[in-house]
Amino acid sequence: MPVDRAGGQSAPLTDGRDARTLVAAVAGDLDGGPQDPSSRLLAVGAARAAGASVRYVPLSGPELRVAESDLGTVLEAARGRRWGRAQGRGLFAYPAQSNFSGVQHPLDWVDLAHRHGYDVLLDAAAFTPTNRLDLRTVRPDFVCLSWYKLFGYPTGIGALLARREALARLRRPWFAGGTIRAVSVQGDWHRSMDDESAFEDGTLNFLSIPDVLFGLRWLDGIGVDLVHSRVGLLTEWLLGRLTALRHRTGQPVLRVYGPTTGEGRGATVTFNVLRPDGSLVDERLIARESASAGFSLRTGCFCNPGAGEGAFGISGTSLRRRLLARVDTIDQYLGALRLPTGGAARVSFGLASNAADAERFLAFVEASYLDRDVTVGPPLPPRLRC
Repeated sequence: MPVDRAGGQSAPLTDGRDARTLVAAVAGDLDGGPQDPSSRLLAVGAARAAGASVRYVPLSGPELRVAESDLGTVLEAARGRRWGRAQGRGLFAYPAQSNFSGVQHPLDWVDLAHRHGYDVLLDAAAFTPTNRLDLRTVRPDFVCLSWYKLFGYPTGIGALLARREALARLRRPWFAGGTIRAVSVQGDWHRSMDDESAFEDGTLNFLSIPDVLFGLRWLDGIGVDLVHSRVGLLTEWLLGRLTALRHRTGQPVLRVYGPTTGEGRGATVTFNVLRPDGSLVDERLIARESASAGFSLRTGCFCNPGAGEGAFGISGTSLRRRLLARVDTIDQYLGALRLPTGGAARVSFGLASNAADAERFLAFVEASYLDRDVTVGPPLPPRLRC
């Protein structure tokens, strides 16, 4: 069904007395709404509002991965608190691939969570454009994805796929247009639709939905496995060249976040540019200069606070609300956290990418930043959002 915010707020976490638990691996990397990055933590907020407990599985190591031992510990501990209550199910949400670091998390975590009594919400928005996902083999209860990303578009429609038995367990806390069979004001009652339309608010984007069928046929003609192999080779080649770049001072030209090889990762490369003295170049300058050179890069924190906090070493202590109570702007926020820049830059390969793209980007980095003591020329615009 096309994504709205209903699914994230309808999960069976509606009674805190049942001690139901939402476990989220890689905080903030949950693509609960492919068209609206602000909804990525929607499930967390809904769980807390319902009185359910929320646990995060933290990132660890320079590759920004979740250790399976940490995941097992959290799942087991949460199960101990939930058992003993009737229908005390939990929800485990995690991304198949991080949109920040490109890290791919094991799909067999779905079965692991099921064995611990959890429903599973798999975020496949960053994974499916260049990887095959067989839902006959991998059987999460819910999958969110962005159709437009499969076809190389910057925006479009997404979907929340739900297994029928999982959908039947959802209970909406409200209703909206198109989701009910009947409603009475005087009688103070309503009857929801019995199928997925009970979760589809308003009029669907029916002009774009047929494009999904066309796009899937087109992508099938190309071959997802061919796209996967192609972008994997491009990513590994670019990572090898970028991480080998050194200033005359011996300092690296870039700092890559996440895996620096092609193993266990997708076609996303996130980095900061470094000056010859090792200090970071402002990500807004990277955005300006790359755009002038004809590149479309993403800069900032990529709507992924969890991975960003892990990558930049931000501690939970520094994020306490009382310390940030008087922060009004993004730049003040960065100053309070003593961060030298407002995020990173991200290169992503897709089905339209080729070797010439990777070679041209490498040449741009070498020409623009190798042995250059970068100074900002014209004033950079203020940061308005993450």
